[in-house]
Amino acid sequence: MSLSNYKSLKTPGQTLISNRIRPKHLRGIVTGKAGKWYSLGFVLVIVICTAGIVLYRIDNRAFLYFGDAASRLVRSREFIDSQHPGLGNIGTVWLPLPQLLLIPFASINGLFYSGIAGAMVGIPYLVGTGLLLFAIIRRITRSRPIAFLGACLFALNPNVVYMALTPMSETSLFFFVALGGYALLRWLETDTAKWLYLCAVAVMLATLCRYEAWILAPFVVLVSASKGIGFWKESQRLSTFRIAATAAISFAGIAFWLTWNAAEYGNALEFLHWSAFISLAVLHESLHHNALANLVTFGRAVSSIFGPVLILVAAGAFLHFRRKVAARKRVVLLAFFSLPPLFIFVALMTGRIYMDPWWWNWRFALTLGMFLSVAGAMGLSELFNRVRSMSVRLTVVAGLIAMPLIQLAVPAVGVATFNDAAKSRHDMTRYSTVLGERLHSADDKSSIALLTGYGEAERIMISSGLPLRRFHIIAYPDKWDSLEPLLSSDRYLVVEDDLTPRSEELIDNWLSRAAPQLGNFRISHENGPYMLMESEEAFALKGIK
Repeated sequence: MSLSNYKSLKTPGQTLISNRIRPKHLRGIVTGKAGKWYSLGFVLVIVICTAGIVLYRIDNRAFLYFGDAASRLVRSREFIDSQHPGLGNIGTVWLPLPQLLLIPFASINGLFYSGIAGAMVGIPYLVGTGLLLFAIIRRITRSRPIAFLGACLFALNPNVVYMALTPMSETSLFFFVALGGYALLRWLETDTAKWLYLCAVAVMLATLCRYEAWILAPFVVLVSASKGIGFWKESQRLSTFRIAATAAISFAGIAFWLTWNAAEYGNALEFLHWSAFISLAVLHESLHHNALANLVTFGRAVSSIFGPVLILVAAGAFLHFRRKVAARKRVVLLAFFSLPPLFIFVALMTGRIYMDPWWWNWRFALTLGMFLSVAGAMGLSELFNRVRSMSVRLTVVAGLIAMPLIQLAVPAVGVATFNDAAKSRHDMTRYSTVLGERLHSADDKSSIALLTGYGEAERIMISSGLPLRRFHIIAYPDKWDSLEPLLSSDRYLVVEDDLTPRSEELIDNWLSRAAPQLGNFRISHENGPYMLMESEEAFALKGIK
């Protein structure tokens, strides 16, 4: 039922409400406590946890299929357990908040070595996102069933659920963007300063999760400026300054990241250099890259993940706005949720990020999910107001619900994020797991140097079950001169040839320069692309034992 079906009342301290709403329900609608959020929360927790248990029983490494998942989990642990613990592990490229949120769980051995630490963060955030979407949709449509359906269409989408089980950064972004959207809607309804403050803080935290949230900070400032100008014209200068100062909080996360890069690396834009380097490295490995192909791939990703029915229903949100005030709130809210996926789309079309037709990086399309959830609920509300046929309504709802089931049942459609991650579990990953388990018996006082490909060093560290302070990662970024030498404490060396021309050349160069240091090392084990070398001291210790 739409807002236009109600006659509006305006009373002090209240927003527009319906005179058809009974007084006993008024308090619940105004405060947002009606609607039995606990029922939705219970459903989300049960379904998501059940999916996690089933997946973990099938493969106890399923949460770490993504190379980034293992790397992010290790990064979080390194703050407290590494050869160089401390804030220096914030690094660059990856925004820091997802890794910082993981620290309490990554510090627990059982959660870290099993990979479950990521789910301990991701599940609560996804449940919170679902509840916030429910609250947003209910305030817009005044329909609890539509709000419940809209929240579930996003929070129980199999692609989103899998990401919540991993240590990736998507679910933290979803939560803070949803929180910002809810607070923005409440501020548009009430003009209460606390909601603008909450929106600005939520956007600030989102900008510390993923870069696509950066576009939200100027948007919040622009929206708040429209009201600030009105106060200025009414000579309420203090109110204008308060709004401006509050909205500016949304830029605090961006300011911190620029300051950190400037202080730590001498260049405020250091993260851009690394992002561009990684993107170009990926693009150079692709045989085909053009705007049309990217557009088709993005369209396939969105259609396969969310389904054509939801896309069509979401389009209905733009067909008709009956009330000027309601239309403004809807447009602002939809614009807010559309900006992160728009950022991704522009980055894709300009070659800053890459997606291929075979489920690689289709997770980038997930940011569109919240927009489709809210817009789809608006479109569904409009449809229900116009179409009274129960059979038509049920057919549309069935089409919406069917898409997640089709993804699980039809391999040709599949769960894109899981399929993408599963491709990372190739032979090399199995080799790295076996090698890590072999290292578990290494001398407990020795250091283990790792010269391996992307993501594999972290998998070796996790599968070994050893403290991370035992490991010394020899990094090889863009320049050979930055290759680190062996440490005097390194008694074991793991070298990987991942068969890519660039890394093979780098490893060969390092081995030639490190030849004098390697004189004391013997090859003790070869496993696929890995070579485990042990120092004379390590062999001597084995002889003693």
